[in-house]
Amino acid sequence: MMANLLKSPSETNILVVDDTPDNLRLLAKILELQGYIIRKSINGRMALQAAERHPPDLILLDINMPEMNGYEVCQQLKASKKTDQIPIIFISALDQINDKVQAFELGGQDYITKPFQELEVLMRVRNQLLIKQQHQQLIEQNQRLEHEIQERLKAEAEVRQLSLTDELTGLYNRRGFFWLANQQFKIAQRTPMFCCLLFVDLDGLKQINDSLGHEIGDKMLVDTAQLLKQSFRDSDIIARLGGDEFVIFIPVCSQNTDEFYPRLQVNIDRFNQEHNYSYQLSISIGATQCALNENVSLEQLLEEADKLMYEHKRAKRFVT
Repeated sequence: MMANLLKSPSETNILVVDDTPDNLRLLAKILELQGYIIRKSINGRMALQAAERHPPDLILLDINMPEMNGYEVCQQLKASKKTDQIPIIFISALDQINDKVQAFELGGQDYITKPFQELEVLMRVRNQLLIKQQHQQLIEQNQRLEHEIQERLKAEAEVRQLSLTDELTGLYNRRGFFWLANQQFKIAQRTPMFCCLLFVDLDGLKQINDSLGHEIGDKMLVDTAQLLKQSFRDSDIIARLGGDEFVIFIPVCSQNTDEFYPRLQVNIDRFNQEHNYSYQLSISIGATQCALNENVSLEQLLEEADKLMYEHKRAKRFVT
C-alpha cells in the first residue's frame, strides 16, 4: 500500500548535508542503491543555496557543522516560503534528549543518530516521504474539493439567476420580484419611511406586434427595461411581470408619488428624440405607497397600483 502511494525513487530528490565527507558518501551510497536521486552539500550555506535553487523532496541535515549548524540551517529553511514545507531529518552523533527536543521545536520531522544503521535510515526516509506525499495529496484533494464547491455554487447561482430573471430584458421576473420585494417590504414596514410601488404598462405593444412584428415588439420591451433601469436607483427592484407589464418597488421614497411620471416622461421624450425608430415609446403608470404599520400586503399594493395605471391609460386615451 505504501509503495503505491510513494513516488518512485528515481523521481525523488534528497539533499544530504554533512561536513564530514565520509558521512556524505555513506548516506549517499545507502540511498542511491535504492534508486534515489542524491545531492550533497558539505556546509549549511551551500545547502541553503541548493534547496532554494531546486527544492528537494527531503533533507537529511547534520546538526554539528562549523560556521552554520543544522539548527540555524533549519530555521532559515522554515523561514522561506519556497522551502518551509520540505521535511527535515536531523542527523547527529549525539544521542541526547536535548538535541532531539530542539530539533523538533525548530520544525524537524525526525532524528537519526550516527553510526548509521542502513535499515533505520531507509525506513525513516521512506516514512517522511510517505507523510509528505500524503500531505500533498490531501492539499490537492482539498483544492479539488474547493474548486468543485465553487463550481457548484456558481452553477446554483446561475440557475437561481435564471429562475428569477426575465430572459428577454434581464430584469427580475414575477417570481424574482416577489421573492426580493417581499423581503424589502417587510423591512420597510418596520421603519418610519414610506415605500412606493409603481405599476408600468407599455402602451401599444399589441399594435406594434401586429403591424411591425414581434421582433420590434421585443425591442420595445428591452428599450423600456433599459429606460427604467436608467431612471431608478440600483437599490430599487425593477421587474417585468410578463407581457407589457413592469413593476418597480422603491424601499425608501418621499410621500409624493406624483414625481415619478414627469421624471420618466422626460427620459422617454429624450429617448424618442434620440432614436428615429418606427415606433415611439409610451408608458402608463400607477404609483402607490405604504407607510409604517399600514396593514397592507405587497399584493394589495400591486393591485392598487395596477388600477391607478389603468386610470392613467384611460385618461390619456380620453385626452387623445
